[in-house]
Amino acid sequence: MTSTDPNDPIADALLGESTYERLRVERYALIKRRIPQKLVYQSGLLLVLALVVPIVATYPSSVQATFPGGAPLWSSPLVLWVGVYAGGIEVGTATCLVAVAIARQRYEPSLSESQVHTLLNLEDVASMFGLATGGFAILITVGFFLLGHAGVETVTAIVESAPRDPYGRTGIPVPVIAVGAAAAISSCVVYAAGRYLSSA
Repeated sequence: MTSTDPNDPIADALLGESTYERLRVERYALIKRRIPQKLVYQSGLLLVLALVVPIVATYPSSVQATFPGGAPLWSSPLVLWVGVYAGGIEVGTATCLVAVAIARQRYEPSLSESQVHTLLNLEDVASMFGLATGGFAILITVGFFLLGHAGVETVTAIVESAPRDPYGRTGIPVPVIAVGAAAAISSCVVYAAGRYLSSA
């Protein structure tokens, strides 16, 4: 793309040679950031999800005793599955954003406006699911685990008031430590992808 004014990115996009940038600036979107920035945000959300490991590892002993086997790091509580789904959403939508960015970089000169609109639609949907839906689910997950630091009385009150024990064991053994490790690794990969695309 030929730069027109580096101090005015909107004018640069509107007057430049990139159909993708021009249409991206012209259309309405709740999340206007570029794909590399969105990927950095998603890596941050995955890192927040990985915090469940240090959160659980530092529970008071009275709270740890309420988990099956007294080992919360190796337990698979029901609320953790919200985080599993959220992590899957983040990885899936980040992959979609990377694919859109690669397709744009590879085919940019020959993309028609309809093809660009398709890519932008995919970007918008992936952004909303990744940063809004997935982000909200991650905050819920981490919030539930943080409540363990409020003491065993708080945990007991939550268990008794909930229709189903959010800290109870599930049928599929996916431990907290595994989810945290996967989230941390995914965070690094997504961040690296964002940095690579920003410099490409």
